[in-house]
Amino acid sequence: MEAPERLRRIRAGELAVPAYGPRVAEVFDEPAGYRFDLFGPEEVAADTAALKREAADPELRALWIEPGLGVDPERVWLIGSLGADLPIALDFRTEPPRVLFLAVPGWRVVAEDFDALWERLTAGQ
Repeated sequence: MEAPERLRRIRAGELAVPAYGPRVAEVFDEPAGYRFDLFGPEEVAADTAALKREAADPELRALWIEPGLGVDPERVWLIGSLGADLPIALDFRTEPPRVLFLAVPGWRVVAEDFDALWERLTAGQ
């Protein structure tokens, strides 16, 4: 599994992550007041590893893995968040990997791939 080119450019500091605002709120269909964050490689590895560990616990699995579309802990990277308990993921069950977001009532698609997410976030800028 390989990171999309645009995500690599963000991590390299070549692209700035948009601040949380009306555009981000619209893309994720969440109210204002959150902090939009895309993780660096270390955070992606740590958070994704934690998700894999939590998959073994039935209670945590019901909270983090199964809701909505669900995720496969072996085929997902947690790449960011809108704050505590609102992760953003790359879902490698599709090619290219689609972008999922965990909100009530569960995992849902926010973009068909990372480039589409980026285009939606930066439209009009």
